[in-house]
Amino acid sequence: MIKHDRRSLAGLTAAIVTTAAFAKIFVPFYLIGSSAIFGAACVLGAALIIVGRRSISDMAVKVTDLFPLLVAFYALVTINFLFFSRTAIPITYLLGILIFHGTFLAFGFAAARAPKAVLLTLLGAAAIYSVVIIQHVARFGYLKRPCEYLHDIFGIGDSAVFITFHQNIGIVLGLGSLAALGFAFGRTRAILAFGATLVVLLLMYHIAARGALVALLCSLIFWTGANFWVRSRKLTALGAPVMIVLAIGASALFYQHALHDKNIEAERSCHVDGIQAPDVISRTISEIQKPSEGLRIQIWTTAWRRISTEPDHLIFGRGVGMYPVIEGYGTPDWLLRRTEAAKHYLHNIYFEMLYETGIMGLLLYTMISLFPLAIALKHWGSFSVVQKSAISMYVFQLASSQVSGAFAYSYLDPFFFALAVGIIALKRTDDELAPDQSSTMKLNASYSR
Repeated sequence: MIKHDRRSLAGLTAAIVTTAAFAKIFVPFYLIGSSAIFGAACVLGAALIIVGRRSISDMAVKVTDLFPLLVAFYALVTINFLFFSRTAIPITYLLGILIFHGTFLAFGFAAARAPKAVLLTLLGAAAIYSVVIIQHVARFGYLKRPCEYLHDIFGIGDSAVFITFHQNIGIVLGLGSLAALGFAFGRTRAILAFGATLVVLLLMYHIAARGALVALLCSLIFWTGANFWVRSRKLTALGAPVMIVLAIGASALFYQHALHDKNIEAERSCHVDGIQAPDVISRTISEIQKPSEGLRIQIWTTAWRRISTEPDHLIFGRGVGMYPVIEGYGTPDWLLRRTEAAKHYLHNIYFEMLYETGIMGLLLYTMISLFPLAIALKHWGSFSVVQKSAISMYVFQLASSQVSGAFAYSYLDPFFFALAVGIIALKRTDDELAPDQSSTMKLNASYSR
């Protein structure tokens, strides 16, 4: 009875904290008051974590090898801000990073006790989006027409808001498809899950949700590669570099093709505000041929030029949060007071680390972000399908953050990172208990003789 109650509490906690993590990006919540839902879910989630703190602390003991890296990284962020950014940026920016990152690290870690509840919550969100999309297509026959932004399928009424929902929709549906794969037990469920994933990929292409499309492909490739790793580490180790080289080569060929593609000129004449194209490929080619301020290629080019021409900032960077200040966009603040400058960021957290915290911050962040993946590969063969799905969600979010992430504001990053770490902690606990259980069974067998 007590064990059942603990499982129920863990499941409820996981559902609540997952709701908190997605409250600000789940569009239906936007219509009824996302801030109130976010605040209530955070408070309730924190209370439930306090109630279940004993089991969570037992899990934390199993991943103490990660603690020094986390402490060193956030200490570096704090010191870096105080030395380089304090005179230009309010202290609330740093407090926002520490408070919200700490909160969602705790939320994700607690949610790892009941990954099925996390998957069900995300699957439910994706199902709601799917119903809205299907009914809109049934009524109007399309989601977007060529040379148009995504239509206001949620009935927001503000064009400045709903034209950005392609990436939001891609994230929710991408995570939902991974959740469906986590429940793909048996042939029928597997066929339905893989079919749904294919539909989601095609939809992402249609609505030009490039970041989510790349993220979903990366997570599926990781999942597939990890399965191959379990079967043959040698072949996977040899095949992975080949795949990387092929991907780089294909990207280089695409870039060269994009520079000389004349057919895109006709498509560019019908763009909205000069940046919209009919599909993912055409839009990307258009941006390569004619980069504009505010688009990723131009942002990365400008930032790299500054990094390469200012070697004195290479070790410790320019200060946490200083990118919009240096580039002339204004002063950022924390999540509770989003300024205009908060809309301007590097759209790549690794790049952001190098720009703002230098090589030191980049190295620490890289080691931390890859920690769960390296450990997960070691245990991949013994993970359940649900656990594999949850870890693949971290890959999805990590990849997404490299094309649209902002370190201070992307609290889904610490949530899914901690979810993966929590699953590893539980696996280490099971591995420690397995020898004891085996000894007990042998002892009972000897007594029965």
